[in-house]
Amino acid sequence: MFSYFVVMKNIPYVYIFCVAAFLGLPLASVAASTATEEKISASALEKYDANKDGSLDETEKAAWQADKEKQKAAREARRAGELARYDADKDGKLSQDERAAMKADVEKARAEKKETKEADKAQKAAAAEAKKLARYDKNQNGKLDDDELAALKAAAEKRQAAAEKRKATSSAKNSTKESLPDAEPDADHE
Repeated sequence: MFSYFVVMKNIPYVYIFCVAAFLGLPLASVAASTATEEKISASALEKYDANKDGSLDETEKAAWQADKEKQKAAREARRAGELARYDADKDGKLSQDERAAMKADVEKARAEKKETKEADKAQKAAAAEAKKLARYDKNQNGKLDDDELAALKAAAEKRQAAAEKRKATSSAKNSTKESLPDAEPDADHE
């Protein structure tokens, strides 16, 4: 009696499966195909939409998927490298202490990168200052006096004015090109 109840309760599903099988409809692949559909981000669309039609065709999707696979392989290789480097007990996973060691190394590398960036910035500023001194320090005393500062300021204003003039000229040319009507066909050619 129990088995009869179970079968009777599931009869609608049995009918659906029988009808689907009779019609030759794939039951599992319908769910699988909707599960594998991915939403394409705007940045991916911009990068891979070669023909700029607003969607990815099969070739463009293949290029996108290939890049995603490369990125996945690179992530897996990086993780494998981290595991090989930090897994001291060789158990195949990072313990809390091993993760702490990895985090300390990452923070150290980040701090070194920041120091290098700041040193480069300071070096560029020093080079710019040396260039200013070489150009405007007329009495060669190693500092800019009032008249030398005035010359520097005048040169900076002159460069600013020239840049603004170029910008205005460029935008005027662009607006002129946009406002020109399309050429009308000649009456002789109609």
